[in-house]
Amino acid sequence: MPPPPDLTSYILPAQTSDDIFKSQILPAEFPSLAPAPQTQAGQRPLAVLIVGQTGAGKTRLAPAVLKAQTALRGSPAHIIADTYKTYHPSYATLTASPATAPLASPATGPDARRWLRLAATHAADQRLDLLIESACRHPDDFTALAAALHDEGYRVEVVVLAVPRPLSRLGILTRFHERLPEAGSRGLPVRLTPIKVHDDSYSGLLDAAQWIDAHPETVDQVLVVRRGNLVAFSDAKERPDGKLMGQVAAAIVRERERPLTDVEKATAAEDLAKLEKRDTVQAQELRAMLAPLLAEPDPSSLQPLLPLEFPTERCRRDATLWLGDS
Repeated sequence: MPPPPDLTSYILPAQTSDDIFKSQILPAEFPSLAPAPQTQAGQRPLAVLIVGQTGAGKTRLAPAVLKAQTALRGSPAHIIADTYKTYHPSYATLTASPATAPLASPATGPDARRWLRLAATHAADQRLDLLIESACRHPDDFTALAAALHDEGYRVEVVVLAVPRPLSRLGILTRFHERLPEAGSRGLPVRLTPIKVHDDSYSGLLDAAQWIDAHPETVDQVLVVRRGNLVAFSDAKERPDGKLMGQVAAAIVRERERPLTDVEKATAAEDLAKLEKRDTVQAQELRAMLAPLLAEPDPSSLQPLLPLEFPTERCRRDATLWLGDS
């Protein structure tokens, strides 16, 4: 295989990057936001991080979290990591041509990741609540961000979408070919995510989970959820030692390797039938990847599931995203 192209020429000079952040990103991403009333009353500011590989379903989970967070605490700064690259001066040009579109993300990624760090720092300086969506393609970005927010005195809550690899691969193709809204999140053109980007984020998510397990004092709460906002695992710093149990990575692996439900099988079959008409090769590849997940489950191994809830007087503790110090 030929070596990858050298894209370092796309990295912006520091001054240009800073100017774009101040003149374009700050006004667009932080319009008239203020600290939550709870923070003003002396509680910790809140950072909710929704993470999952590309195609997992973050775009469908995030609105429910945003709605509840806004109702309880006021509007947070809502940061979608993938969208920051649209501020790069070369992004539109690169995506406009099929020949250069695959280069758009790697060419603009270094500046986009820098802007994400600056945005999080700005929010922390202002004590703003945060809602951050990330695919964890670069897990070091997630771990650095979670650690920095913890050190800044934030309550850090993480929601992990644990989705089997073939389902997220199929999800990417379905949203692209069907032109679903999640194929072009907030300012992004409708695009087909490359397989390598998906696979990098798929493995990066597990790396991020292993980091949480190794640093159980950093995250205050973590939920592992399936598509459809069903909670498969929950943990919070409620033990005497004030740490998580360290079982997040194992919960993700269980969810990724479990047999599919009847509803998931039916949806996958329908999406594969549509894909077969457009791309027989990928459809056949995904059928083979799905085969091990189609076995009938052992009833004794089924994971109990609970619908995701938000704080109310009668919410279930093991299925609730607390959205702040309870």
